[in-house]
Amino acid sequence: MHLKIWSLWLLLAYLGLAAPVKSLVLDTLTFKERTARGTWIVKHFSPQCKHCRSFQPKWEQVLAGNSLDVSFGEINCLENEALCDSHKVTSWPTVVVFQDGQQQPHALVGDETVEALQSFISRATRKFAENSVVLNSQNYTQYAHRGVWLVKHYSPFCPHCRRMAPHWKRLADELADKFAEDGIWFGEVNCIENGKLCEDNLVDGYPTVNLFVDGRFIEEMLIKYEYPVMKEYMLKLPQRVRSGELAAKKDEPVVANDNRDWDDMANDAVDVAKPVTSKAVVEAPSPNAIVETVSKPADPAPANAAAAAAAAASEPEEQYNVDGQVVVLTKENFAEKTATGPWFVEFYAPWCPHCQHLAPEWERLGAAARGKINIGKVDCDEAGQLCSDQNVQGFPTLKLIWEGQSLVYKGPRELENMHSFAQGMLAQPRVIKEAEQMQQMRHDNDVVFMFHGDSNGDAVKRISTNVRKMFMAGQLGIVADAKVAKELAGDSYKKPMLAVFKDGRSVVYGGSLASDDAIREWLYAERFPLLPEFTRENADSLFYDSDFLVLGVLPTDAGRSSLDASRETVRSAAVEYQKYLDKSAQHPEQGSKVRFAWIDGPKWSSYVERVFQIPQSEWPSVVIVQSSEDQFYTLDISGRKIEMSKLGIFMAVRAAVDGKLKPQSTKSILVRGAKVIGHMAAAIWAFFFGSILSILVTIAGIALLAYIVKRTRGAENRNGFNLVKAD
Repeated sequence: MHLKIWSLWLLLAYLGLAAPVKSLVLDTLTFKERTARGTWIVKHFSPQCKHCRSFQPKWEQVLAGNSLDVSFGEINCLENEALCDSHKVTSWPTVVVFQDGQQQPHALVGDETVEALQSFISRATRKFAENSVVLNSQNYTQYAHRGVWLVKHYSPFCPHCRRMAPHWKRLADELADKFAEDGIWFGEVNCIENGKLCEDNLVDGYPTVNLFVDGRFIEEMLIKYEYPVMKEYMLKLPQRVRSGELAAKKDEPVVANDNRDWDDMANDAVDVAKPVTSKAVVEAPSPNAIVETVSKPADPAPANAAAAAAAAASEPEEQYNVDGQVVVLTKENFAEKTATGPWFVEFYAPWCPHCQHLAPEWERLGAAARGKINIGKVDCDEAGQLCSDQNVQGFPTLKLIWEGQSLVYKGPRELENMHSFAQGMLAQPRVIKEAEQMQQMRHDNDVVFMFHGDSNGDAVKRISTNVRKMFMAGQLGIVADAKVAKELAGDSYKKPMLAVFKDGRSVVYGGSLASDDAIREWLYAERFPLLPEFTRENADSLFYDSDFLVLGVLPTDAGRSSLDASRETVRSAAVEYQKYLDKSAQHPEQGSKVRFAWIDGPKWSSYVERVFQIPQSEWPSVVIVQSSEDQFYTLDISGRKIEMSKLGIFMAVRAAVDGKLKPQSTKSILVRGAKVIGHMAAAIWAFFFGSILSILVTIAGIALLAYIVKRTRGAENRNGFNLVKAD
């Protein structure tokens, strides 16, 4: 009978149904042998210590609920003083981790809570004990080539990195345990000590956070490096891992230098034109010169007319950068120096490795641009406020500055590329002597402007000045000969005239040629073709210069014929909508500006799927973005997906402009609630002229928002995004 009971007890113990397992008592004789294999969580204590007695029930509670593959032990330090001393235990209770007989560096000291002990054990049993693993050239391949890694690349001298550091640490401390369950790890690389590793990881500015899967670059975390924004991005990673999205994801476009500066493009009032590429660095034309286009040695065009136009449009030629040297700009001389002539300026920090690498190329650029473009540099350690005023948020930042306008250069930092960029942006209007020359300009550019007028100089000088300020002077052709102008303009011909050629059609400017503002507004509105490709360079302009942006999401990997057909569908819808506007005497969408563009789906897959929730299986698709209201539309008036046809797109656009479509918000519940409360408070304040009632309503609104926060925290599906922050 006793044998049966004993056997049953053994069976229950084997099945784990017996009393909770207690920690094994270890001593000097048994410790080494017992802990030689596996992970051991060992408590060091004294039976006389009141903190140890208080800690004991918490220790037992954690052991009873433990499901991890670890062993637990305890050492009485009064009886095994030498053993505890060898473990560097100086107070009780102290919990230490041993892995295969080796003591690990982390320990839990004192009468901590159950939660603290559980968290400690969880970290101890993770593959990496650090919440943010320090990676370097020696361990990177071993660690980061397996699993999902969110890696911060930084410089300890970078002020932007120092501002980001507490946000990163807070998130790593909060999420590391949870992320470890899905094989997601935080890592960080000091790029001053590991420059080659950072270069291999496509790092071109500090800080940079990249996402890797099994050592393969997936995407850069292109958001503001602030706690709530980063957390929203990070919380979506486990689901993206479990769905298999990251495993199958293709690399997205890598921008050579975004300087961690997303507000920068929005502050520039101009868009990036196509850079001029060349096989070698050549002399750039003078910024104030009119370039004469010659198609053959013996040109029969009347020389006097061309000369008159050139004389009218040009100003006395000035020489810039006469010494071919880079000018040191400071807070004292910056405004005065950059007030005249074109400047290409590097904003840098002396400690920045990328700036140090760029330095010799920048000096060479100074020599190559001699007599044509001023080249300058600003030490942001010495002129911090100046760099802040110039919205410099990363090093190096390269800006073309001319007559109060600025343009950020984001291309490769090599002499040929930088010089070609400056040449392209500062290219001058061309004197057109025959129609074939204008046709060649139209072939080389998506958008070309033409001016034909009298040779008195006022109109052509005003137009040339405006296109120059917009860095589009190379897209302007000046036609003096009436016969050539008539051949180009056809039935639209008049004198004087300003016209634009794009998308196989011409549009004649109908405003006053005496108004700089009217000319500039028209040029700005017409600078895009009817259906441009959505790129990092033009994203801001497309979003913020339109009330509605119609984006065709096209699968460029489906074959050339399929791509051309899809692109033509979107373009035909754009043409149809333009015809509708042209025919409407009174536009029902008065004040609403609509633009069309197409986006390369495979290149921007993560952005399209994450922001617009359009999976690849539904491409080609159309999304209508209303950035001013933080919303977009993917369904037509009947609630179905917008039909990929000329009529389907056209009708959806009209319905969106008329407010008849149901929008999807890009903001979270919290943001929408705060926005509504803010509007209500502002309206009531204005109505009662600051009365006590408005104050009470404002307080009530804040209380309501706090309630929303409490109810939605942790359960909200946050899909908000900033449209400028395109991947």
